[in-house]
Amino acid sequence: MQDFIRIAIIGVVMTVLAATLKKSGAELSVLLTVAVCIIIGLVAMRLIEPVLDFLVTLRSLSGMNTELMTPLLKTVGIALITQICSSVCADAGENAIAKLIELCGGILAIYVALPLLEAVIAMIRTMSGG
Repeated sequence: MQDFIRIAIIGVVMTVLAATLKKSGAELSVLLTVAVCIIIGLVAMRLIEPVLDFLVTLRSLSGMNTELMTPLLKTVGIALITQICSSVCADAGENAIAKLIELCGGILAIYVALPLLEAVIAMIRTMSGG
């Protein structure tokens, strides 16, 4: 909880600072935004640790294959990185680049999730006897 409060405070303070800088120099505002995203990302890494521990426990209890859990985690990571990068570009006024990042992130997420989709197809074939 304390880490999230730190993240929220950093985010609000830096948002106010970025808005102030945007009036005098948009370039500095974008650089500040990128720096804040990196700082918050590093703090958030500590928040992810218990989630990953839980997923490892869940995987071992369920007997789920590691090869199936890995694409799931990668897909979530791709979605988060895509959203952050797209938002930074959109805030900088580069909407075309933001949309292209979203498109590429979506394609990459589908590509990474292919082992999951293949496992579903195999399961359907097994259930149908084909």
